[in-house]
Amino acid sequence: MKRFPLFFLFLLPLAAIAQQAGNYVQYQNFDLTQNQRFLNVQKEARILANNILEIKVNALYNQQAGSYVAVFSIVQLGKTTGEANSLLNERLNAFVKGVQGLGVAPGDVFVDMVNFLPKYELDVSKKLFSKKSYTEIPKGFELQKNVHIKYTKPEILDEIVTIAAGEEIYDLVKVDYFGGDPQKVYEELRQKSFNYLNDLKTIYKQIGIELDSATILTAENTWVAFPGNRYETYQAYSSQSFEGIEKGSAVNTVNKPVSRFYNAVPTNDYDIVINPEVLEPVIQYSYNLVARFTFPVKVPDGPKKEYMLVTPNGDVVPLNVRG
Repeated sequence: MKRFPLFFLFLLPLAAIAQQAGNYVQYQNFDLTQNQRFLNVQKEARILANNILEIKVNALYNQQAGSYVAVFSIVQLGKTTGEANSLLNERLNAFVKGVQGLGVAPGDVFVDMVNFLPKYELDVSKKLFSKKSYTEIPKGFELQKNVHIKYTKPEILDEIVTIAAGEEIYDLVKVDYFGGDPQKVYEELRQKSFNYLNDLKTIYKQIGIELDSATILTAENTWVAFPGNRYETYQAYSSQSFEGIEKGSAVNTVNKPVSRFYNAVPTNDYDIVINPEVLEPVIQYSYNLVARFTFPVKVPDGPKKEYMLVTPNGDVVPLNVRG
């Protein structure tokens, strides 16, 4: 009977754990200079001075987008300017008509002229008593336009892409996400952060620390992360072993696929998270509040002074003198 090495039995659970965590965790490059804010993020506790207490409150708001703008790029070549413009407009008009058939209003489509450039080729000429010379001559023209399409239902993007492909438009440049009023979001985050701070005051009071007796100095900071900036790439593949390959044999490799995925801002460093469950790409508003409490410094009492009166009879009588 063939016996397997003992270590083989211990590798199976490890492989299962890695699979549950996902391929990205298994194959990503763990460069701490780039990923340390996502791996084992711990809040830092510091004592600034004997009479200074600093409290930080971090709040996050995950907001689903209310509208989207997809940008497609169309490039057309032609021997003349008229030919290039005519051919591009023919594809463009068919694309816009198909998109409007999905319920997109005419006012939600914008065409942006990007480039209109001549194309050149090299002409070879050879003169007597001289070498060959290469001269650029106009060959045609290249016209490029971008189409901006606004829509509110994210599921119709697949249909928009299908219509674009039918007109030989394959370049989806980007998709922008738009939410509601950012000011209202930050106002809600600010209010919840100060309510959180007031709750901390109550907790500190229970252990004898009166935060209301201190001088308070606050500072705040805000930022937002859009889905377009939160997509990351990775490669997940298993390399084959070279055992059994004859010496001198050629090995032909293939291009490994590059995967992209939406990686939301992690919530492990936030005290307050509104809409914590993220199913689809969202707009993430972040609010940071820093409150510094400076307590009055108690001056230690000096030595107590006593005043005595010596009477003419030589008696010493203590005097009660108020300083």
